[in-house]
Amino acid sequence: MNPHAPATPPLPVLPFPAAPTSLVTALRRAARYEIRRLQGLTSTRIVLGLLCAVSVLNGILLRTDLPTAPNGEPLAVSTADLADWLQHSPTAQQVPLSALLLVFVFGSGPVAGELRYGTARTTWLTLGSRGIAYTAKLLVGATAVLSAAALSLLLQTAVGATALALTGAPQPAWTEAGGPVLRYLLVMGCWPVLGAGLAALLRSRVATVLALTLWPILAERLTGLLLAKLPGFDGIAEVLPFAAARAAMRAEPATDPFTQALVGSSLPAGAATALFVLFTLAVGALGWFAYARRSTA
Repeated sequence: MNPHAPATPPLPVLPFPAAPTSLVTALRRAARYEIRRLQGLTSTRIVLGLLCAVSVLNGILLRTDLPTAPNGEPLAVSTADLADWLQHSPTAQQVPLSALLLVFVFGSGPVAGELRYGTARTTWLTLGSRGIAYTAKLLVGATAVLSAAALSLLLQTAVGATALALTGAPQPAWTEAGGPVLRYLLVMGCWPVLGAGLAALLRSRVATVLALTLWPILAERLTGLLLAKLPGFDGIAEVLPFAAARAAMRAEPATDPFTQALVGSSLPAGAATALFVLFTLAVGALGWFAYARRSTA
């Protein structure tokens, strides 16, 4: 080899195109990211612990809530009362207690917390897509709430049935509450989607908490009363979203005016469930557009 010969220029290295990441793969990575984030939060463990404690307490107290005969013997609880008890009494409280415990951690928290503390940009850079990040939050949040609600139902049922057996009280017809319980789980799965959507729209966790607490209990009823005074809006209260959610969870149409007034809607359970799900999807979609287009500033 001649040492004085000119060096041969290196061959150009062409960049190898990276294989495109499929939507399913990207969504799976985003979901794992959200799961790890939720697992690291102290609030997740606190809320799940509170829900388990409430479920055990409700199971123990079922024996004291049973109606009694004139001779003092306990009577079997009706299907409607059983369903309301399993759902953490949405008729009396207007909102299931389990929803209030879970939605602010698994629903509004992942979106509002990122926007408030400026960590959303890190999430976007890590996952590469705002839309996928938001979708993963909805899927993980809904799955977590559904799983926690189902675990609560099982725990509450086991403790309640054991308490009744130990005291010799009659067991209720557990299987007859299957329909209302399944609709309750579907409604529960909607709550984190509402929380995330409102958090993206309002960009405030406090405002989201107030909206999901005060609107179903008070503001929606006042809105229905005011709109009912307008021509052509006589039945508007029947189709308001959270009244429809309560109607979806009930075991049977209310027979007394007071309970019917608490529920707020006489829609059939199937129609009420569909209405609340459509409302939830609309709020979730609006939140998707807001989250995808909003900066962290």
